[in-house]
Amino acid sequence: MAKKMIAVLLVCVVVVGALQVSSATESAKEAKYEAKFEAKYRLCYEKCEKECLEKGNGQSFCEVKCDEDCDEKEAADKLHIKVKN
Repeated sequence: MAKKMIAVLLVCVVVVGALQVSSATESAKEAKYEAKFEAKYRLCYEKCEKECLEKGNGQSFCEVKCDEDCDEKEAADKLHIKVKN
């Protein structure tokens, strides 16, 4: 009876370990996916902010405008839809 209990315990440990590895793999994939969009957002924001400031607009206005514009583009990219510029 004790051998069966130990066997069941070992099987549970193996199953939990396998689930942890699977979960870690999914987290890594998700982080890589998000990093791609974060890089696109950063590039969009920096370009937009530079252009906005060159037009003579204020810093606060440009921050809000560029954040909204680039966030919209990022969401559209994730949903695979086109956004008018």
